[in-house]
Amino acid sequence: MSRKLAIASVLLGLAALVQAPALLANDDGPCSYRSVSGAFGYTVNGIRNGVGPVAGAGTVTFHQDGTVEGKQTVSFNGIIADETYSGTYTVQSDCSGSFTVDVVSPIAPRTSHVNVIWTSDSNAAKSIFTDAGTILTADAQRVSTRD
Repeated sequence: MSRKLAIASVLLGLAALVQAPALLANDDGPCSYRSVSGAFGYTVNGIRNGVGPVAGAGTVTFHQDGTVEGKQTVSFNGIIADETYSGTYTVQSDCSGSFTVDVVSPIAPRTSHVNVIWTSDSNAAKSIFTDAGTILTADAQRVSTRD
């Protein structure tokens, strides 16, 4: 009886190993940390209350480990600043997500909160900043392969 149990255990283990690649392949769903990872170029436009019009362009990189980093050039009502930022992000299987970053800026250091939706098979994204007094949206396109 123990020999039959051992053989059954080995067969179950082999079946699990055979199924593992298929299970991992389906783990991505429409969007996952793996599918959205990579670098995106973007533009951002809108208004910050108390500042006025804001526009910028930059790159953001989403890493598979849930971290995000980037750099941008921003115009705050005509005052230009080169900035960097880093933080963390989440992604849901329905391609929605969010990120929070700490921005290093010579004129406006801050923490920004952003809701995002990845589109075009995770090759593009649209986002809105969710901080009070901020009316900013951004459009992004993938510029490098997934990391």
